[in-house]
Amino acid sequence: MSVDDVLLLGRIAFVAALYAFIVILALLLRRELRVRSLVQGERAPADLLVMEPGESGLEPGERLPLLSLTSIGRDGENDIVLDDTFISSTHASLSWNGKGWVLKDTGSTNGTKLNGKQVRRPVAVKPRDVLEFGQVRLQLVQL
Repeated sequence: MSVDDVLLLGRIAFVAALYAFIVILALLLRRELRVRSLVQGERAPADLLVMEPGESGLEPGERLPLLSLTSIGRDGENDIVLDDTFISSTHASLSWNGKGWVLKDTGSTNGTKLNGKQVRRPVAVKPRDVLEFGQVRLQLVQL
């Protein structure tokens, strides 16, 4: 093998490594931009529609706007405050992952229900599903 052959192989390896670097960089940038678009506090593409307000002081038919990460509970620090005695201070969270919704009970005393079933671990939520927090029933509606 001559010196010219070795140099040619080196150049080919360098170009291949450069292309691999560019592809990996593009994939990482795409992932970063997707995550960046889901920043907490950003408006998400759905609302919660009040079906049964319980003792929360809300009105049936009222729409509660959702953020990409929405905390739900009795405490005033939550994004959605439900002032009902059956609701924990930090009751649950509802998050938009760019493709769908995920409901998570955050250790509430009286539990969280999705379509009448107790939520024990994070679960996917679809439009028109009914969420129950204490005596409050809400429905997820698309914008």
